[in-house]
Amino acid sequence: MRLYDGLKKCSAKSGRLGVVAFLCFAIINALGAHLNAVADETFLYSEEEMNAIEAHIIEYFGDYETVLHEIVSPDIHLDVIVIQPTPERNYYTLVTWGAGAYEMNVPLTWQPYFPTRAEYLVILPPNWDIINLDDPMNYWPIEFLKALARLPISNNTWLGVGHTMSADAENTPFAENTKLCSVVLTHPKAFETDCLTATLPDGKNVIFYQMVPIYEDELHYNREHGYDAFEDHINSAILSPLDITRPSVLPVAE
Repeated sequence: MRLYDGLKKCSAKSGRLGVVAFLCFAIINALGAHLNAVADETFLYSEEEMNAIEAHIIEYFGDYETVLHEIVSPDIHLDVIVIQPTPERNYYTLVTWGAGAYEMNVPLTWQPYFPTRAEYLVILPPNWDIINLDDPMNYWPIEFLKALARLPISNNTWLGVGHTMSADAENTPFAENTKLCSVVLTHPKAFETDCLTATLPDGKNVIFYQMVPIYEDELHYNREHGYDAFEDHINSAILSPLDITRPSVLPVAE
């Protein structure tokens, strides 16, 4: 919605209905019409698709007993599967279940490399409190999984590896006990390679992206140098559970 608000300001400040103002109003109307249409539609997996995604999650990320069920679902029904720590994987794995029912608006030139459907995951340390989720210090990773999943719907856009998302324009930290303030999407490298995509009954693929929280300096580095350069630094954070006090992965400037 920031683009929509920005265009309204552009029109209001122009003071004249020239070409720029006309284009602003045209884009506002088109975007508003799209958002209204999307708001009236709910995107849901079929039962067969739900089963395919569930089977994929169990096979590659682990079996589960807990699902954080969504009560109100205005666009997609977005549950979060909670996979308990095990001796082999001593961390929680939280995976969305429902995001891939929506087909993202991936540009045609990128579709061979980025599937139009996605689910999202985050790995949390074994001592993370997933019971008291009324506390923002416990809930924010789940909140951002859900925010990521809905971003392509609300903004008629798409997400892929290297894309980032912050809580606000000021990059405010997620909680009082951390300076982490943004997230970057990566491939889930702590799991088998085949975990990356699930195949639906109709043959379409759903890709699984890992959400990795990052600091402001890491966010700027990713934007300035690109994800290929940033990936060399962030690998350790991709392979490890969330550490809210970890040092920055970037080298200290001399």
